[in-house]
Amino acid sequence: MVPSLSPVTIGGAPENLRDYVALAEQSGFGGIEVDMGSVIRAADESSWDAVKALFEQLAIAPASTGLPVEWRKDDSMFEESLAKLPAYAKAAQQVGCRRICTWLPPAVNDDPKEFRQKCVGRFRKVAEMLGDYALRLGLEFVGPKTLRSGPKAMGASEFIYTIPQTLALIDDIDARAGNVGLLVDSFHWFCTGSKVDELAGLSPKQIVHVHINDAPDVPVDDQIDNQRLLPGDGVIDLRTFLGSLSKAGFRDFVAVETFNKELTSLGRERAAEKAGAAMEKIFGNPG
Repeated sequence: MVPSLSPVTIGGAPENLRDYVALAEQSGFGGIEVDMGSVIRAADESSWDAVKALFEQLAIAPASTGLPVEWRKDDSMFEESLAKLPAYAKAAQQVGCRRICTWLPPAVNDDPKEFRQKCVGRFRKVAEMLGDYALRLGLEFVGPKTLRSGPKAMGASEFIYTIPQTLALIDDIDARAGNVGLLVDSFHWFCTGSKVDELAGLSPKQIVHVHINDAPDVPVDDQIDNQRLLPGDGVIDLRTFLGSLSKAGFRDFVAVETFNKELTSLGRERAAEKAGAAMEKIFGNPG
């Protein structure tokens, strides 16, 4: 597995792509989650060869990028943003980024069945387009109960928030290229009480990307999505998490993604340094 850096962990990536790649390299990472827009701007300012050389020279890989398609809202917004996807996908392909990811709302205000059907059709279109560029689509389930009920709920009705539910959605999408899979996040895995067998029983084809982080010592049902810790600083059994991924045959990028104001207040360099140290410690013996 390749320890990677998410910009969220450091309070946002530096504006200059070279600075971001260099920061990841000096902090001990092998990959980064990157906004493909910043890659395109860097290529426009220099060249695609120069951008590819930047990644190669510092031995940092573009692990994944976000899906630039507005699939949650009305048809016109979806179609308008979908039309821009090929250029984005081509850019990802140019620099060897093979994974594009998005997250699923755990609760919605729409009728859940109707919203799910809309997701099936839209993700099928996205997946077919990404397949033309040999890219995979990762869908992230979001686990905290506090986002499904109570004052911070994202909607009135529960939607998709577990591994089995996400796999069922992927089956229904039935992408022609077979290029849709899970983005598995240790915090969401923990918050849903997911069984080890659900994780260890996956195949490499079913896992597109992985996030790792930790949870504070509060009851599972009270966990807050934007209050996460660096790996090893909380109560999640990350040895079992990584060991189960290894048993499943996963060997790709694992990005540290925390939402932690105390960490980001230290500044990008110190936050990246601490994140790198946490990853080195947790990957020293993943189980």
